[in-house]
Amino acid sequence: MSSIFDMFSEAYEEQKTDEERERGPEPDEEASPSYGYSAPSKPSTTYVISVGGSILIDQKPDYSMIAKFSESVNKLADEGYRIVLVVGGGKVCRNYVAAAKSLGANNFQLDELGIRITRANASLLLPVINNAHKAVLTEVNQARAILDAGKIPVFGGLHPGITTDAVAALIAEALDGIFINLTNVDGIYSMDPKKHPHAKFYEEIPYNELISLMKLGESKPAQNLVLDLPCCLILKRSKLKGMVMDGTDLDNFEAAVRGGEFKGTVVEDANE
Repeated sequence: MSSIFDMFSEAYEEQKTDEERERGPEPDEEASPSYGYSAPSKPSTTYVISVGGSILIDQKPDYSMIAKFSESVNKLADEGYRIVLVVGGGKVCRNYVAAAKSLGANNFQLDELGIRITRANASLLLPVINNAHKAVLTEVNQARAILDAGKIPVFGGLHPGITTDAVAALIAEALDGIFINLTNVDGIYSMDPKKHPHAKFYEEIPYNELISLMKLGESKPAQNLVLDLPCCLILKRSKLKGMVMDGTDLDNFEAAVRGGEFKGTVVEDANE
């Protein structure tokens, strides 16, 4: 796991000086765009959606939620939006990983197990997503050709040490798309809002502040971060727009994709 962290951290540090020189002075705060609003997008925009396993699969697959989520995705695809789906592991995955760890599996083996479970979760969407590709994909570079053929690519995990959020960010980077994280909270907070009711909610957060927040969270034990650091560094290095929102509020999700007002956090630098 440390090698993955080091790889992205080094890449970030190498680019930091050049990016600051190119960017010039920080923009005035008063010029920041309005929060909680996704600028109107063309239907051809590609959205890479990282849907948390906790949204679709809790103790067991939530058939009703899977059907409702699929209906939203089908509706957006019918309107012309290009959609890529990446499905996480959820509690089922964590339970399997905990059991394997207690039986002596090493970290690599635990990651491999987690990847297989995310792919099993992703396979549940194949029968209910119209025009879904016939199989769960295993390579980032497979996505473009499948999208161009009018199909919806569906992914689970890809590589040990890389979360499904980071996978989704990599795919968004490859496709010059927009990253959306559908999770069990309604955006990014300074602390876990379930444990800290007075935590600050971010309607918009720039990349560097997000990275600092995630580093701080990783330094504290038992933190359940909305996004992991490699995911944040990928968004930063390619200036990818990100949105984080409650995955159970599907009307809100559809509004965000269509460029309307929505409840959630926008990840991008001001005036980007």
